[in-house]
Amino acid sequence: MLYQDYAEIFEDLAHGEPKCRGIRFAIDKALERQDFENALILYFDYVEEDYFYGDGFQAAILFPEYVSCFDSHPELHEKYSYNFMWAFKWALSCFESFYQIPLSQITDMYRQYSEYCEKLNYNKRSYYRKLWCMMSNYGLKSLPVCSSIEQAHRLMMHCPLDDLSEVKAGEADDLSSYYLDIEKDIDKALKAAEPILSGKVSCSTVPHYTYSNFAMWYFEHNDPEKAENYAKKSLRLIMRDFVADNSLMEHKGKILMILAYTDLPEALKFFRRQIKPCSANECGWDNFHFFRGAYHLMHCLEKIGEQTVRILFPDTNDPIYNESNNYSTAVLKKYYFDKAKFIADRFDERDGNHHFNYLLNKKYNY
Repeated sequence: MLYQDYAEIFEDLAHGEPKCRGIRFAIDKALERQDFENALILYFDYVEEDYFYGDGFQAAILFPEYVSCFDSHPELHEKYSYNFMWAFKWALSCFESFYQIPLSQITDMYRQYSEYCEKLNYNKRSYYRKLWCMMSNYGLKSLPVCSSIEQAHRLMMHCPLDDLSEVKAGEADDLSSYYLDIEKDIDKALKAAEPILSGKVSCSTVPHYTYSNFAMWYFEHNDPEKAENYAKKSLRLIMRDFVADNSLMEHKGKILMILAYTDLPEALKFFRRQIKPCSANECGWDNFHFFRGAYHLMHCLEKIGEQTVRILFPDTNDPIYNESNNYSTAVLKKYYFDKAKFIADRFDERDGNHHFNYLLNKKYNY
């Protein structure tokens, strides 16, 4: 069969879970026919679909099967190593985003990725990039494969750009994020992000990420006007590109938290639009940030005396659900704090630190 014969099974399905199911069916069909070349293409399609339009968990479950198929057919390595390595990069993000997956297993995945870089003749810029980003995101000072965030970033910068490097927008966004989160130098960050902020470079998720990151910087440094400005720039793009799906929940949660303090009506409007997409996401990383944003939203509503809020709660089986659609802000505040706390405890237990609980319990003087 030609690839297009398999693609007809899923190409008209909706993004996310429906399309993933269709691709899974196509993979099984290819494996039954021992059509391993098309199976490798379809494995890549599956990881890409679940990474960009799902929550990534099914991609993480499937990925070892993809690795096994790839390893079993060295005759196809030259032709499909590029796709395989990009899928591996995405899978690393999927693995680390779920507290259910032990840190030791994630570390082993990083070791494997490093080995494949050598085996398939790629440099390790992408490997070191993934390392320092993960350590920064999860509050990890070191890993068995790396002594510090700064070391990983330094080693990354010593490697030239190659086929696994991010596009120009992604590279600029990464560098500005490093200056913001690690060096805490806003001037360096603005300079690094200039190609993005001036509109010279962009991609499917940049400047969405970049605006959100700068919004958080200014929010954390008590500059609500600039924080709101960047948050709304990100919000406009997210509402255009990702309003109806569960993508970018981390950034949606950060924007929600900032707007709760700077433009409460806009925050509530945004929250109402995102409750349903969030309910379809089981990614701990994403949901933590959204639940934290929702907690701060309810806190701010409660602070101005709003005792109830009207929302269409998506899960009718949840004990909190009621048919009137009117909910106590105090009840919702506790509800979202408890949900964020559940995730924070599990990530911190997995990672051996208090990073997520620190973020959850942080107070803001607005």
